[in-house]
Amino acid sequence: GEMAVWLDAWFDPVASIHTVPSCIRLVDVTGDGDPKLLVADQNRKLRLYKGVNLVSEHALLDTPSAICAFYDDSKAQGPRVPSLAVACGQFIFVYKRLRPHYKFTLPMQQVDPVEAEVWDSLRTGSITITDACDKLTLLRDGGTHITYSTVDLLALDGQELQEALVEELKGKPLLHSTTITCVESINRREDSPQASSCLVVGTEARQVLILDPQGFSIVAKALMPSVPAFIVVTGLLEVEYRVLCACRDGRIYTIKNGLPLGTPIELETPPSALCLAGKTLVVGTLDETLHGFQLKGKRLWALTMPAPIQSLANLDGRENGQLFLCSLGNGECRLYKDKQIVSTIQVPGGDVAVAMRFGKYAREDGTLLLVLKSGSLGVKILSRKSNLSQVTDKAGPPPEQDVPLNVPKKTKLYVEQTQRERENGCDMHRIFQRDLCKLRLQTARAYVKVLTDGQGPVSYSHNSSLKLNAQVIGLGPQFKLVLSLHNTGSKPVSGCTVLVVYDEEFYKVPQPILQMGTLVPGPDYALDISLEAIQEEGQTGGGKPIQLCVCGPHSAIPMISAIVHMPIS
Repeated sequence: GEMAVWLDAWFDPVASIHTVPSCIRLVDVTGDGDPKLLVADQNRKLRLYKGVNLVSEHALLDTPSAICAFYDDSKAQGPRVPSLAVACGQFIFVYKRLRPHYKFTLPMQQVDPVEAEVWDSLRTGSITITDACDKLTLLRDGGTHITYSTVDLLALDGQELQEALVEELKGKPLLHSTTITCVESINRREDSPQASSCLVVGTEARQVLILDPQGFSIVAKALMPSVPAFIVVTGLLEVEYRVLCACRDGRIYTIKNGLPLGTPIELETPPSALCLAGKTLVVGTLDETLHGFQLKGKRLWALTMPAPIQSLANLDGRENGQLFLCSLGNGECRLYKDKQIVSTIQVPGGDVAVAMRFGKYAREDGTLLLVLKSGSLGVKILSRKSNLSQVTDKAGPPPEQDVPLNVPKKTKLYVEQTQRERENGCDMHRIFQRDLCKLRLQTARAYVKVLTDGQGPVSYSHNSSLKLNAQVIGLGPQFKLVLSLHNTGSKPVSGCTVLVVYDEEFYKVPQPILQMGTLVPGPDYALDISLEAIQEEGQTGGGKPIQLCVCGPHSAIPMISAIVHMPIS
């Protein structure tokens, strides 16, 4: 059951750790096979925990953005000891056995020529600070990667503060440094835990660099369309590898063997967490959704969470690689296998787990370390009895689908009717088809009769083809009927009479019969007929339909007729 998955091992409410998910790692710093917990605190301290004890604290020169362990190529005797890379600003501080070993500085960026020109003008005083800020703001908004001096200047409110900063920077050259946003390690040739590895570094200058720890040379370099916020690495550097960068523009870009691939994975909102669970890339986004993607970019699934996603962590080294942990803003830590939830931990006291790591710690193979928002540190142990390979809820349709519907019982009448249909199916179909043909024939005959009797608005009889439109103008009791006659045939029609058929109790028509001349094919012939609705005292008049007939000289049947529905006046 759920209770058996995690066991509480230890909880320290006053650990006072303030960190981010990228600054917590389990590393065997001394090479004795017993991994320690390393936390780079936002208060510029590097802390080392062994078991439940804080063993040592080391001061850092700047606020750390990420830490990562890697093994260099040295063939020294004795156990393999990893180095620790701590990224602070534009520097990577490398520690060996927790002693400072090497400092690597990211290469300086090229300063934008327009920005350099503005700063030169500021130094000589040939431009006002207001104009300079306007120019620099335009540069920044246009997508140029500006220097930190410009960022500081634009962030200041008030001209006096800005002038003081310009004065302070006058004697110093304009340098374009950058900041490291994320760090991961990638194995070189073999896929074993202690194989030699390189560092993969994402920077604010939209670059992804792969660094060789031997002398810290840049092995590969790629420029991204946006700043990488999270990095995930898979494969081997000297065989085939992919670096997946979740960037701030809400897209995930892939670098395959050093080259950026064309089509990114589009997310609806920017990413808030990223991890690799087996062959599935799991992404948490700011719209409280968890997405699963194949490494090539195909979306596998999406789950909506009840609260914002704080961090993700995979369960490395398990027999089943599709397990991962998701920490939510409502204090839940959920364990998922693919998209199926396996268990949930509720963090005590309305707290939230901001950073998590799972791995071997203090002689226990499956240990989960949680750093909470309040600074507390929690340790959970994965129960050895928990069988994560068999998840309780099976994937697929919901259990309600197996519940049978309440279908009413078959009556005797229904059974007899079914039997009759089975026996006389051919005859029933034949009768149906015959009746359908009869209906179609009757409809066609009625339509032809309407046309030949002159009842419709278009006439095709008497070798003539006429079209009649009628329109009522006026609110009453005086009305005007505007008729439009059109000869759509090829021959002229002569001797036509327009007749108004109406109820004399309701209407007065001064001229109910109109003689038409010859109707030539083409033009419209307009006629105006005046009529008056008869109103009794206090009563409404009109409302009865009026029939208009166009008659030829040779037949009593109208050539064409129209019924006009009159308004009540």
